[in-house]
Amino acid sequence: MKRVLGTIRSISTGMAIICYGYMVVAVIVQVLGRYLLPIGIGNAVETAAFAQVWLACIGAGLALRHGAVFAVDALPAMLGIGMARLVSLLIAAGSLVFLGVLIYGGILLTRQGAFQTSPTLLLPMWVVFAAVPVGMSFMAIEVIARVIERWNDPFGQHFDQTDVA
Repeated sequence: MKRVLGTIRSISTGMAIICYGYMVVAVIVQVLGRYLLPIGIGNAVETAAFAQVWLACIGAGLALRHGAVFAVDALPAMLGIGMARLVSLLIAAGSLVFLGVLIYGGILLTRQGAFQTSPTLLLPMWVVFAAVPVGMSFMAIEVIARVIERWNDPFGQHFDQTDVA
């Protein structure tokens, strides 16, 4: 299980690095083409925007993994281990329901994108829209992994042995 999760995390990190790197290169090429050369490279802007969509969707799971997603955990941090675990499960369940809605909507959007093309390059838009279900699926995996990995310390508090239920 850890090997599969590690592979998924490596792939998502690699995808984020590739998307970010591509965005930087595409924008630099577009700016240089516009101001230093007498040519406009509109394709670079469009593809950079597509890479940004993928980066945002994949990056949400990466941010969750590294604890960079906004959370209010002052109250749960004051709970005993048993109640903290219950609250952790409830939060995860709510997150998974929300992510399930996003995944479902993303699948519908991806299907619709099969009949649309991008304005400049005429790429099928499903390639861009697929970022939503893929990225939110990765985020759902991270939600589950976070609950499992932090089962003994759900909200980062440090329990005494007497608090363990």
